[in-house]
Amino acid sequence: MNCAYVTLICNGDAYLPGVEALGESLKATGTSKLMVAMASADVSEETRARLEAQGWQIRDIAPLHKAGAQPLFPRFDDVFAKLRAWQLTEFDKVVLLDADTLVLQNIDELFLRPYFAAAPDFLMPDRFNSGVMVLDPSEETFARMVEVLDKAPTYDGGDQGFLNTFFADWFAMPVAHRLPAGYNLMHFILQFLRGHPVLQRSLEREAKVIHYAIQKPWHAAPQLSGAAQDWWQMYARVHPELDTDWRHRVHKLEDRTFDRVIEAFIR
Repeated sequence: MNCAYVTLICNGDAYLPGVEALGESLKATGTSKLMVAMASADVSEETRARLEAQGWQIRDIAPLHKAGAQPLFPRFDDVFAKLRAWQLTEFDKVVLLDADTLVLQNIDELFLRPYFAAAPDFLMPDRFNSGVMVLDPSEETFARMVEVLDKAPTYDGGDQGFLNTFFADWFAMPVAHRLPAGYNLMHFILQFLRGHPVLQRSLEREAKVIHYAIQKPWHAAPQLSGAAQDWWQMYARVHPELDTDWRHRVHKLEDRTFDRVIEAFIR
């Protein structure tokens, strides 16, 4: 099969650090699969050149919006462009990864999963989280999505709510279509596992993809929701000028602060 890992960068260059760290994490797993970044027109030439130098193939995409959508967060404004992954018909199968994910282990086995596959959402496990999805590109499927986009409900105002409507039978599909939670593990859950020795020994090895859904590590505010060290260690491989001892200590402290807060609540 002709396969690729795909992500989306839009709304300018704000998610460049995320895509850089994601790409480096994929390469660190030893994968030989292509890395493709779908980029909207507002992504700068400098960013495009930087990503290409790091091994990403850039695919220009047009925006896609849902009429009347009320996104949960402002950053969801352009997320429907993610649906254009179904237009990448040069590939037989695509693993779509959000730009705020980080890969911890080789996940090439996902390309053997049947269409459509995704992991359960942390808040509503009978629905999937769209941060990691296995899909078969198809112009026909994309056309059907566009046809129903404006009238289909979306509980979060974004692509995840819409896709759960479009693939309403996902939870009832055979088990191979439901990825284990470790393929799309929220960063605060991973940090919780690490903070408790029993859970760490039994569950941490199952973590394959971290999803920084709450707090983005590259933002200026302290990263107090977990797994800061993982992201910064990978980002520092792209930007070695940032790999300083004091940064290691700061991010270790951030993660430890999360552990302390959780301990205070569960005692």
